[in-house]
Amino acid sequence: MLRRALLAGASILTVVVVAAAPVQAHAIIELNGADAVAGRTSLMTLEIQHGCITVADGTQLVLASVGKPWGRVVPKPVDGWTITAKKLASGGQQVMWTKQGEPQPFGTPVYFPMLVTWPTTPGVYGMSVTQACPSGTTTWDIKDGPATANSPSPPLTPLPQVKVLATVHAAS
Repeated sequence: MLRRALLAGASILTVVVVAAAPVQAHAIIELNGADAVAGRTSLMTLEIQHGCITVADGTQLVLASVGKPWGRVVPKPVDGWTITAKKLASGGQQVMWTKQGEPQPFGTPVYFPMLVTWPTTPGVYGMSVTQACPSGTTTWDIKDGPATANSPSPPLTPLPQVKVLATVHAAS
């Protein structure tokens, strides 16, 4: 049921959180030692810090969505995971990794490499990420900001972001 609901919602830019996962971890963007430079292409790795606690039906899902300013996003293979990538009607892009069978151990991070053509305008850009397990779903999509009376800083599920530099400011 959860899998069908997520797959049906896969055409929208963000997926609604169905249930909070019992333990919070972060979705992390790693630039692998190279600056993200406006209009250029480089490797980026998305790290999900933990696997699923339990997998009743053997299905795990990681969904990453970016908006229109991002250039092309090409996911690279990850052992045991199936990749689906598509362009969204909004002009953004979405990549979905699905794994059947034995779950990624809970304390073990999962790494999803992608070749990314960065936005042509320097700035800070986010990637909404959802991890779905039968035990719950977590979406990292809240922009980091100052603490308020009802919201901690940083939030429990911060939006993974990357700073895209202008060519003249990038390290060689």
